Amino acid sequence: MRTIRIYSDESRHKNERFLLLAGIWVPEENVQIVEDSILALRQKYGYTNSTGKKTDFLGEFKWTKVSDKYMPIYKELVDLFFEWTNQDVLRSCTMLVDTQDPMVVAHSNIKKEGYFKLLYQLYYHNSHIPAIYKIFPDRITNPTQRKVNFETLDSCLEAALHKKFAPLLNPTDRPSIRGFINNITPIDSKSTPFIQSIDVIMGALGYLQNGLFRKPDAKKAKVELMKYIFNKIALSGAIKISGKTFYVAKSTKFNIWLFRPRNKKGPQE
Repeated sequence: MRTIRIYSDESRHKNERFLLLAGIWVPEENVQIVEDSILALRQKYGYTNSTGKKTDFLGEFKWTKVSDKYMPIYKELVDLFFEWTNQDVLRSCTMLVDTQDPMVVAHSNIKKEGYFKLLYQLYYHNSHIPAIYKIFPDRITNPTQRKVNFETLDSCLEAALHKKFAPLLNPTDRPSIRGFINNITPIDSKSTPFIQSIDVIMGALGYLQNGLFRKPDAKKAKVELMKYIFNKIALSGAIKISGKTFYVAKSTKFNIWLFRPRNKKGPQE
């Protein structure tokens, strides 16, 4: 059975209507492809100091750091991201959470255990095939005021994936020891290009979905990169976009979906 890594991040929700959680699903055999591509990008945009020593671009890719100065490297990062999705190197999904929806408030209770439930929804609904999943959320996902019990998340997700996938497998093919979830390990975004990449894509989508680009103080560079990313999505023949109040996108490789709880009691959508 193949091993798939999930890297996830969340928007730093303040007073905006839509909270976003996003993830990348990458088969373990493709991890090196992404890491090599990012290394080449950093080398391309490196610099040579006065002594002739070459230094790679070392900055962390992050939506909050988008600026005119670094626009070329951010656009190339976006190009790489959609190249990876088009070539099936990875899949990505962004989940919109409407914080004004009474059912979301009742179901998720964001100020308390909500992030546990929302991460569960993101991971469960977008893990489509029987596999061993290694999950790496951004470490900042777990600040004190919205603490996630990852042990509980692990056990609940394992039970749900077992129910979802076990009937599809022969008994001899079912994963042993830990089951479908190998681990859920929070990591620092600075240590992985996957979380950095999804942070940039998700940041642009949040800028669009929450209408931040219309504000008088909207940062010109962010508006430019937001439009660049949206054009990548809109011009892809494999991605169908719809919506008025918000946008959703459906494909086998890149999705934006609005989370709608089925009811406030159940963990499922």
